[in-house]
Amino acid sequence: MCSIEQLKVFMGEKFGVAVESDAVGEEVVLLYHEELDEELISNDVKRILPNPVSFQTYIYNEEESEWIIGVAIEAETNSPLFLVCLKDGERIYEEIIIPRKG
Repeated sequence: MCSIEQLKVFMGEKFGVAVESDAVGEEVVLLYHEELDEELISNDVKRILPNPVSFQTYIYNEEESEWIIGVAIEAETNSPLFLVCLKDGERIYEEIIIPRKG
């Protein structure tokens, strides 16, 4: 997932949330492994991610909840590697998009 349209489809299919495009915030940040919160991204996942890793984040506020969806992206190819979803600050979903090495 790398576009707001893909985000809308994902959120609708996975969580039954109808996302309004104009209510989505978007940001890309470059993070080193030391900067990744271990409660959100496990050491097992860190092992498959480049260091540093680009994270594309989407923020969507519903009436009662805040959603943050982070997608780790391979910088050279712009390919998604890992996806994590937070609802009100708690990880509720994660998916490794590439096969594990080794």
